[in-house]
Amino acid sequence: MKYRYKVLIINMLIISIALSLSGFILMSRNNSLMLNAQVKNAVVENNLAQSVIEYSLLDVINSKTSVAKRLPEISEEVSAGMLSGTSALYVRYNGNLLFQADESADIPNELFDSHKGIRKNYMISHNSDEMYIYVTSFGAIDGKTLNIITRRNISDTEKLMNRNTKEYMIFTLLILVVSGILVYVISYLLTRPLEKLNRVTDAFSDGDFSARSDIRSADEVGLLSDKFNAMADSVENHIDELNDMLHRRDQFVADFTHEIKTPMTAIIGYADTIRSVDLTRDEQVKAAGYIFSEGKRLEQMSMKLFDLLYIKDRHIEKNKCSARLIGEDVIASTAPILKDYDVKSDFDNAMIMCEPGLIKTVLINLIDNARKASEEGVVIEVYGKIIAGSASAENDDNSMLYEDKTTTCDYYEFSVRDYGIGIPQEDIDRICDEFYMVDKSRARSKGGAGLGLSLANIILQEHDSKLEIVSEVGKGTCMSFRFEIVADNI
Repeated sequence: MKYRYKVLIINMLIISIALSLSGFILMSRNNSLMLNAQVKNAVVENNLAQSVIEYSLLDVINSKTSVAKRLPEISEEVSAGMLSGTSALYVRYNGNLLFQADESADIPNELFDSHKGIRKNYMISHNSDEMYIYVTSFGAIDGKTLNIITRRNISDTEKLMNRNTKEYMIFTLLILVVSGILVYVISYLLTRPLEKLNRVTDAFSDGDFSARSDIRSADEVGLLSDKFNAMADSVENHIDELNDMLHRRDQFVADFTHEIKTPMTAIIGYADTIRSVDLTRDEQVKAAGYIFSEGKRLEQMSMKLFDLLYIKDRHIEKNKCSARLIGEDVIASTAPILKDYDVKSDFDNAMIMCEPGLIKTVLINLIDNARKASEEGVVIEVYGKIIAGSASAENDDNSMLYEDKTTTCDYYEFSVRDYGIGIPQEDIDRICDEFYMVDKSRARSKGGAGLGLSLANIILQEHDSKLEIVSEVGKGTCMSFRFEIVADNI
């Protein structure tokens, strides 16, 4: 059942009950007042007849005439001269009905029962379609009971009460019909925004993630609309992220398949050549060299890929470490691959919070990346510097990578600079993607697989740091990252 119909039914029930109760109370009170007025008139009329009859009987009593004989005559005079056309007089003396204005009517015996000394009694009676009020007085003459009885026809009053009741019922019905129409219209106007929101929700659930509610109101429906739009924005963003993640995953699989296909083709080809062709010793050594170099590239690729996946699912425990020792260990471990380059390094002494093995991995990957981008004999600079919190970064070449030119606390910045081929600006945003290589032929010739910077970037993210890159084609590249310096007593 629609909400507007529920509102309509509930409101109609409330209005019906309210009108019925109020109408019942008002009509009961009105009918009671009208009936009480008729009773009072009937009692007044009976008092008047009683007074006249009893006054007339005084002469009868004084003249020693029989009361029973004179009562009918006196009653006839009173009935003809004093009572209205809607009233009738009855006189009962010593239990006998001596006068009856309307011989077709019977006086109810209940009128005389259990009066217990009261001087007046009345009752309301229905005879056929007529309604009467009977009033009797209780008196005594010569030791005998005298009842002066008047009957007043109040059928018109009953009809008036019935007509009022009928008119009220019709009036109530009209009010219910009008109220029902108004309640329906109002509930329709109130629930129309909900129906609009419901249609938007259906469209959203059917896959139209751009569907938004355009309801603008200052009530709860407007608030619900705003929250729905906020939820839809969040869901759409998450879906975009999921789609991007799926795209990146598919791209990752495609790139990995492609990268692994190239060395495997070379390995299979040279191995088949050695197996099926008679080669000279030099040719065998050359083929084995190709197999060895491509196998090593596969090994490096698999190890970096393992590290990449391992870091993503691992909680890193950070400890207080010496930045100088980390830098010096990295220079020592990379010395064999940098023997043909002019390496310059210098590290300030400071303590940072990190996992030293992973930070060494970052530096080694950055140095290896600088090596691949440089010709032999070219300078490669590896520095570790303290950047004071109150110092300006504008005069520090290694600190120009950060948008904020001043810092609020002391930082330790590692930087690796080369003077090689550089990176085009359009490639900088993608340089940390898995398997992405600016110059694939050059990278592969030096054992690259496009995973080093991806691994470095993820490690730094886990350390609440970030890799900053500034590069110019033909002039070289500077890559750096920062850590907050911690006190020695931590």
